[in-house]
Amino acid sequence: MATAQDRIAIVAAPVFPTPARAWCALGLLFFAQMAAIGSTSYGFGLLVKPLSAEFGLPRADVNRGLMILVLGMAFFSPLIGRALDRLPARMVLMAGAIAFAGGWLAIAASRSIPMMAAAAFLLLASGTAALGPVTASTLTARWFVVRRGLALGIVSVSASAGGLVIVPAMAALIDHGDWRGAVATIGIVTGIAVVALAPWLLPREDKAAARNRARAAPPLTVAMLLRCRDFWLIGFAVGALMATNGALLASLIAYGMDRGFSLAQATMLVSTVSGAALIGKLVIGALADRIDPRGLYLVVVALNAALLIVLIAGPSYPLLLIAAVLAGPAVGGVMPLWGVIAGRRFGVASLGLAMGLTSPLTMPLNLLGLHVIGAAFDASGSYRIAFELFLVVLVLAALSILPVRLQSGDK
Repeated sequence: MATAQDRIAIVAAPVFPTPARAWCALGLLFFAQMAAIGSTSYGFGLLVKPLSAEFGLPRADVNRGLMILVLGMAFFSPLIGRALDRLPARMVLMAGAIAFAGGWLAIAASRSIPMMAAAAFLLLASGTAALGPVTASTLTARWFVVRRGLALGIVSVSASAGGLVIVPAMAALIDHGDWRGAVATIGIVTGIAVVALAPWLLPREDKAAARNRARAAPPLTVAMLLRCRDFWLIGFAVGALMATNGALLASLIAYGMDRGFSLAQATMLVSTVSGAALIGKLVIGALADRIDPRGLYLVVVALNAALLIVLIAGPSYPLLLIAAVLAGPAVGGVMPLWGVIAGRRFGVASLGLAMGLTSPLTMPLNLLGLHVIGAAFDASGSYRIAFELFLVVLVLAALSILPVRLQSGDK
């Protein structure tokens, strides 16, 4: 009897748009993800002090707002992924933009913490999920053939660009007004821009074409994916890298200051890694068009391991800066590889569901990584134990990607 592993196969992809139309669509996806992730994941820090002062809350309680948002995105991501496989892309993106704008407007208008929490979970989280990585990677992989890896690298940069563009814009709006006006403005501008531009820039696809694509992939149900070995292997491989990277970036400034570096020097380490990660996403994405993405994944793991070994060794500051530059592909490369590997394994026609289901799988790993690195320092007064544990995790991640079966060619 055939197993779920054997029965999941690449399915027929939809008709690809012209290159010019695909690049225009990529521009809109870039903007949407930049605005969504920039104003939430990156921009939340701007709201901590104003919310704490206005409502008299300790900062730990304010930070629960971000946890609610993350949990909401994990909840809605599989639903968004399934919708992308079954509904026209324009419909999903426009609905997400409306929910995103409605979420920020509801939060801006609310004077009640429970109402804000409800708006964050139901509207803002669903809208951010619909404008974020699952949608951007799924549609990019679906619409690009020749330069799919490069396109995935470009669109993955948009999340980081949110920190460079949206956060300063939010800060300026707060300085010239208040936090409520700032988030309302971000929501309105993003919602109007996406809803207005989506019909013009996204490839045309009617409901019949979307239904035909859904009928072309009957085996790829939630149950089938959950019973598929490769789904779990890819999820662990991606989640393990995200967890180690996230924990490392969250602790790198503290690590530097513990080494005796100034705050400015320690901050420069994070800025260097982040800047190099932008380039790394583009480089890894472009190489994924020519090289087996599993091999590139192993390179990314090796670079992560090298950075951890350098941090354990505790070299001088100039050597740390060099290591931070070389670590760019290690920190940034996992995002485009996720889309490439999942697309090559499950087919672009069902990539939405596969990536949507993977998102909640990676969340516990990310939270665990943050807990482990903090607990290790509290127990020993050093990050060394955590870095050594992360090296073991990276070995397991490398071993997990090797058995994953990929289809050749563009599917």
